[in-house]
Amino acid sequence: MKAIQLTAPHTVTITDVPPAEPGPGEVLVRVGLLGLCGTDLGFFDGSSNYLRSGLKSYPFVLGHEWVGTVVRTGPGAATDLLGQRVSGHNFRVCGRCTHCRTGRIRSCPNRSEIGVLGPLPGAGAQLITAPVDTLTRIPDALSDVAGALLEPTAAAVHAVDRLAVTSSDRVAVLGAGTLGLAAAQTARSLGAETLVVDPHPAARDLATELGLRARGAPAAADEGAYDAVFEASGNEAAVRSAVRLVASGGRIAQLGTPHHTVDGFDAATLVIRDVTLHGVLSGIGYWSRLVDLVESGAVNLDALVDRIFPFDELGSAFSHLADGSRNRPKVLVRIGPALPASDRT
Repeated sequence: MKAIQLTAPHTVTITDVPPAEPGPGEVLVRVGLLGLCGTDLGFFDGSSNYLRSGLKSYPFVLGHEWVGTVVRTGPGAATDLLGQRVSGHNFRVCGRCTHCRTGRIRSCPNRSEIGVLGPLPGAGAQLITAPVDTLTRIPDALSDVAGALLEPTAAAVHAVDRLAVTSSDRVAVLGAGTLGLAAAQTARSLGAETLVVDPHPAARDLATELGLRARGAPAAADEGAYDAVFEASGNEAAVRSAVRLVASGGRIAQLGTPHHTVDGFDAATLVIRDVTLHGVLSGIGYWSRLVDLVESGAVNLDALVDRIFPFDELGSAFSHLADGSRNRPKVLVRIGPALPASDRT
């Protein structure tokens, strides 16, 4: 089968690899769409913290955002999954540690993440295997695009839950990328007054298209005005700004991942204002809720996609991903044919 392999910075190829075989409790999935994100771009250009720390090394098959169709089941896997559209989270956990035994698999210290952390190949292949307990069925009402975007956006639903957002909250979302727009739409679905802040006009235009209020920078009146603040960009200035915006007794969710230590982070204000700060990793456990939000129309994921590239135009896909002039945040690669009941992209 064909797979997308990174062998060095700026070196990506379509390679023949042995076909995957589903083991006990696993299924074989024919991949339709693969999503590319900032993590993949860091692997492509060699800047990734995972590479610098030795947690990942070339060569490897990339990819952790995907949607596909089940074409075979392994021993012990339910056969009613055959022919079903699915997507799945990328954590592969030990099942033995204290965190796993208590259901906190996001915190498993022994985990691998396909295409990201550890030796397991990613989802950038025509066929992949996946444990049944990592999968979410995609309803007919959701497009292939929405299915492929569940992995990168479920963390936003997790963040909104962690901050216990209600209709009485004033919410600020810093960054109108994939995570930020998903978080803003989710907060709005709860009735919260929500503002999106992003310096890029195209990002603000997309937020406005989704019915959200958007601004290029915080105003003076925004200082200490927001009960819940979501930092969804990883930008160092935005991380500092989140502390300035949060109200006394408020909550901050750090969704974005800064690539460097954030100088000038005002920890004293967190103490003085009695603020709770949450670092939010992954959306495991929140996929079903996100599917419901998308099905209801409260969250629009299709609008986040800028372009879908053919399988044989990977270089162009990464160039487009790195291009700051994109009008929409997501770039996808079409690996397989359009999936049943969902040729809508």
